[in-house]
Amino acid sequence: MSGVSGADLHAERIASLAGATLGVMHAASLAVAMIGQALAQARGLVTKHAIKQVDRMLSNNGIDVGELRPLGAAPDR
Repeated sequence: MSGVSGADLHAERIASLAGATLGVMHAASLAVAMIGQALAQARGLVTKHAIKQVDRMLSNNGIDVGELRPLGAAPDR
């Protein structure tokens, strides 16, 4: 994830992004509840807590989606 996010994204935020990405891949959906349910199934978590984790990550002002780069994209200089 550091190649996608850059060096200045906090480790906990990277972990949240990785979890949400895992949920999206398993859910094949962009609905918050579906992502949380899929994350819970993939990691053996309590569904309610996984949904809350995804919801909080998406509302976190410290994660600027516009700053994230696709894999393989060159960093802005």
